[in-house]
Amino acid sequence: MELIDYNKIRLKKLMILYGKPSNKVATLIATVTGDHLSTRTVQSWSASPSLVSARPCPGWALYILENELQMLAEEGDIAPLLLSNYPKPLD
Repeated sequence: MELIDYNKIRLKKLMILYGKPSNKVATLIATVTGDHLSTRTVQSWSASPSLVSARPCPGWALYILENELQMLAEEGDIAPLLLSNYPKPLD
């Protein structure tokens, strides 16, 4: 039975929802931690589990990312992409 990495799924959803690529996610997290976090590390966290380079996404990184995105959204610096803003598909 294959284990589902819910953190990986949450990370991908946040990246899509807020339109943040790996390099921006790495910068946001590194700003809080004060440590260097590479774009490649974030890419490995969001990579398909079938890839050799895939790594599990740590909970602490998601916690920081979610808080930072929430703060930016409250300040009006970013807004999540809402599906209601997209045109509806033709029936």
